[in-house]
Amino acid sequence: MKKYSNLSSRRRMPDLTTVLSFIVLSLLFISLGSCGYSSKSLLRSNVRSIYVPIFDNNTFRRGYEFDLTKAVRDQILLRTRLSIVDKDEADSILFGKISSVNENAIIEDTRDNLVESRVSIGVDIRWVDKRTGRTIVERKNIKKPTEFIVRRNETLSSASNEAFVRVAQSIVEAMEEDW
Repeated sequence: MKKYSNLSSRRRMPDLTTVLSFIVLSLLFISLGSCGYSSKSLLRSNVRSIYVPIFDNNTFRRGYEFDLTKAVRDQILLRTRLSIVDKDEADSILFGKISSVNENAIIEDTRDNLVESRVSIGVDIRWVDKRTGRTIVERKNIKKPTEFIVRRNETLSSASNEAFVRVAQSIVEAMEEDW
C-alpha cells in the first residue's frame, strides 16, 4: 500500500514581493473604485447662517406657504450645519415661491368616489449670499408628488404635509449639490 504524504507540506509560501504586489494592487483598485464619499459638508464653507423668510405662494391654496417654510427650516436644521438666524445676522437668504399645487385622481371606484389620489407641490427657490448679492443656487419647479389612499384614512391634508417634507428635502439637496 502506498502512503500519501501531507499535501500541505508541498505548498510553497508566496514570496514577499508577491504579497506586496497584491496589497498594492488591492489598494489601487479600492482607491480607483471609491465613490468619493466624504464626511465634509457639501455646503459652501464660507456660509454659516441663513435666513428663510415665509415663502411666496402663487396658488389658490392658502396657508401652504407657512407649512412649507416650516418644513424647509426643519430640514435645514436637521440636514445641514447652517444656523437659521434673523435677516440682519444672516450670511445668506433662501427665497422660495410655491408655483403650483396639483391634485390628480389616480383611481376612482365605480361610483366615481376617489380611491387613490396624488398631490404635487412645485417650488422655485433662490439662495443668495447676502454679503455679495450673488445667487448661490437657483432652481425652478422642484416637485415631489405624494400619493394618498382614502380607504386608509389618508387625506389631501396628510398627503400635503408629506409633500412639504419631501420638497423641503429636495430643496436642501439642491442647496448642497449645485455650487
